[in-house]
Amino acid sequence: MKKVVFLIAALGVSDCALAQATPNEGWGLNVGAGGLMSPTYEGDDSYRVSILPNIQLTYGDDFFASVQEGVGYRFINEDTLRAGPIGRLKFSRGEDGDQPFAVTGDDTTDLRGLGEVDTTFELGGFVEYEIGDVTLGAEARKAVSGHDGAVLDLEASWSGRSMALGPPLIWSFGPRVRVVDDTYSQAYFGVTPAQSVAAGLPVYSSGGGVYSYGLGGTAILPLDDRWTMVAFASLERLTGDAVDSPLVQLRGSEDQATLGLFVSYRLF
Repeated sequence: MKKVVFLIAALGVSDCALAQATPNEGWGLNVGAGGLMSPTYEGDDSYRVSILPNIQLTYGDDFFASVQEGVGYRFINEDTLRAGPIGRLKFSRGEDGDQPFAVTGDDTTDLRGLGEVDTTFELGGFVEYEIGDVTLGAEARKAVSGHDGAVLDLEASWSGRSMALGPPLIWSFGPRVRVVDDTYSQAYFGVTPAQSVAAGLPVYSSGGGVYSYGLGGTAILPLDDRWTMVAFASLERLTGDAVDSPLVQLRGSEDQATLGLFVSYRLF
């Protein structure tokens, strides 16, 4: 399982929105699956469709855990303010470009010679503040394995509900920005002298800063008291040293789009 699974988390499929769609005061467990279309790797210009499992464990509106959302706890959980620790898992990027759950396309050869970025576990904290229908969010994380870098995600989302379809359609939409440090940027977009020889790319030192910016949206539709459908989409543009990397300039694209549709069933 590669990076493609982790992309769901970056698209705004928030645990808060899912909790609103399927409220539960005690332990809750949702299982499901869906399809995801995304770049083969960060910065690629080729896309693949994958069929992925989805398992979410919650306790009330405080604790949440899943591959997509990470593991977190809201120590502060007020009407307009939520904050707490979070951990996220980012799967490895291998030279072979393999994606076990992919159902379309071929494995990319773009990454041969660039080495593997091991599976990463990131630890940090998050804060969300609501102003009417707008939620401002920030999440800072530091890797303790894998890429060993640091990530800061900032977003603003406008959300609401529509009863046009019968069940309440919960939607959100807004901009997002990601900032990374030198270590993260070098891991995914740098090219060392040894990698240059093996991969046929120019040597490149990639620094940190604003990594990407874009827009994302999510729609959550409870089909009944147990079934829920989630659709999401995002369009992001790489910037800074990431977009100037020879991996992007010679083999990829600065524009990154993602589409997904998932269905889940609440067991309890």
